[in-house]
Amino acid sequence: MAIKIMIVDDSPFSRTIIAETLTDGGYEVVGEADSLETALETYNKTKPDIVTMDIAMPEADGFEVSRALLRNDPKAKIILSSSMKDEETELEAKRVGISGYVQKPVEADNLFEVIRKVLSPDTLFQELLSRGLDTFKEALSQNITRMAKTSVSFIEDAEIDDPYQSKGVTTIIGIIGQYTGTMILDLSFEVAEKIAETILRRPAKNPEEVLAMVSELANIIGGIACSMLNKREKALGLRVSPPSMFHGNSAELVSPSVKIHKSLAQTEYGVIFLGVGFKKGSTLWM
Repeated sequence: MAIKIMIVDDSPFSRTIIAETLTDGGYEVVGEADSLETALETYNKTKPDIVTMDIAMPEADGFEVSRALLRNDPKAKIILSSSMKDEETELEAKRVGISGYVQKPVEADNLFEVIRKVLSPDTLFQELLSRGLDTFKEALSQNITRMAKTSVSFIEDAEIDDPYQSKGVTTIIGIIGQYTGTMILDLSFEVAEKIAETILRRPAKNPEEVLAMVSELANIIGGIACSMLNKREKALGLRVSPPSMFHGNSAELVSPSVKIHKSLAQTEYGVIFLGVGFKKGSTLWM
């Protein structure tokens, strides 16, 4: 059975282009609308699987129409289709509850990919979970080997059930994009000091220099891992936020909202703890 799609756009030309693109892709265009009133009427009459939504329309814009559709049916799946694509517009779309976002002129492959993933968001998330830890392990191994000149082997892959006691130096990297997540890099100060000395080719001048090295190393590992995941699946759109660092022997790591999966990296300098977790979301952006 063909997926049913309704198009909301005040431009007859845009509606025609989108409709022909969808029809050529095997989708069934069940209705068109150009205003809030006609959108609600058409939606209730046709019960589409997906609604494509323009932003700039007279009287009520795409955000207002989307809010009305979601009040009418909280399960409505809406894909924003607009020439505008900036951070402010994306944030507003996410606040409204819009499920996806493609930029005009719409490319068929991009639109079809967003439709597919809006209708099956669990698949993308499960793919991320299955690849996430291994990808971050690969990024850690490559960069520790390249920068610190030591081989890396991994032991004890597992999910963290209890609070983790820091070994002394902890860097937390926030991950943002289609799904939010966290990367944790934790090691003792002694291990950090040895790695810093190898990278700098001299002893660190002070503890601050060691901590700065760990922070930047974590940032590099996180950024490269996100790039590797995005290369496999560009809809993820993952990127890292600035690192947060904690140091001291009594820190306890707890993650109430994100399940963290851990692995221990064994090096000639000592053990490095790597933790990675992602939180499920519901929006897809192209």
